[in-house]
This record gives sequence, C-alpha cells and structure tokens, in this order.
Amino acid sequence: MKQESLSRASIQELKSMYEEAASLHGRASVSGNHRAANAQYKRIATAWRELRGRGDEGRSTLTELIRSGNPAVRAWAASHVLEFAPELAEAELERLASGPPGVTRLDAELTLSEWRAGNLRFD
Repeated sequence: MKQESLSRASIQELKSMYEEAASLHGRASVSGNHRAANAQYKRIATAWRELRGRGDEGRSTLTELIRSGNPAVRAWAASHVLEFAPELAEAELERLASGPPGVTRLDAELTLSEWRAGNLRFD
C-alpha cells in the first residue's frame, strides 16, 4: 500500500494488513526465508505506524490483535502494545514465552528481556 493510500485506509484495512503481514512473517521465520520475513516486517511496521497515528482507535485495534488465533500475530501485537498497555502486553508475551519451543516462543522471550532491560524504543 502506498503512503497516500495508507492515510486513507480504514482501520479495518490496516488491521487486516498488519494481521496478514504478521502471520506471513511468522511462517517465513519458521521456514528460514529471511527475504520474505524482511518484506513482511516492513508491512508490519508500516501498518503499525499508521495505526499508532490513529490514536485511541488504532491502539484499540492493536489490542484486539493480541487475541488473534495466530501466535505470531499475538507476539507482534503484544510487542507494539507494550508502548501503551504494558501489563496486558507483558501477560501475553509471558504466555507465549511459556508455550511450545519455536520461533514465537523465542521472539516472546527476547522481547520481554529487551523490554525489561529498557532497550525497546517506539520511535
């Protein structure tokens, strides 16, 4: 989605973009396809920035994504929700970090570690 169309995108369109990109990023990470994972990361970051700029409605949308059926989506959403609802986000990351071994578990563990060490920035 181009920047000008992004600013006109509905919250639902941004939510769908974020959710799809996070899901595809998770699959690419598991399969070791770094190029696909990097491309999806860019889409996640783009959707996140736009949702973040939409105020309460955007934050509410990110919070909803913590309840996704897809663990990769929950992990990404929780990492972004840390900025404004840390208790909720940490609780989800802790659940994911105690889940089955794999990429999502490792991501959750590392995100929590970096967050608690004060190394995560939301600029």
